[in-house]
Amino acid sequence: MRKELFFCDTVTLSNVALADSLNLLVSRYGTRLILTSEVLDEVAGGIVAGYPELAQIERVLKNGGLGQTALTAKEWKTKLECLRTLGSGESSCIACALHRKGTVMTDDRAARKCCNERGIPFTGTVGILTAACRDGNINATMADLILRRMVDRGFYSPVRNIAALL
Repeated sequence: MRKELFFCDTVTLSNVALADSLNLLVSRYGTRLILTSEVLDEVAGGIVAGYPELAQIERVLKNGGLGQTALTAKEWKTKLECLRTLGSGESSCIACALHRKGTVMTDDRAARKCCNERGIPFTGTVGILTAACRDGNINATMADLILRRMVDRGFYSPVRNIAALL
């Protein structure tokens, strides 16, 4: 049986990394969580823009903690269609998820709408934290702590605590 693939956009990945919780993604998803070249380019832009904490993403990739990929020709065509309304990172994640039957990890409203229109499953930062609690990777107290760190770093969260969702 093939394991489900997850394609994480830059904002969601950055939320986790800036909360110093990248290990959560590694332990829960490992190489099933795949970063596209476009997302990695955006991460590099974030590092240059003054977020050196994002460099840990490169170290995790180098150590084989998460997966990475480039787009196929079919995925590239889908990405170009999505670029009309989305950024490069979100577009690449949607293209990969569509063609590889995966799930997109995004908090972007327009990207979620695009996923809905194409029948692609998606989750976001809050969903990742909730799922990590439900499967025992972290407890609700830790999830709430991570969420608070994300909010302190600028993440707008629709909820104030994960424990209330369990």
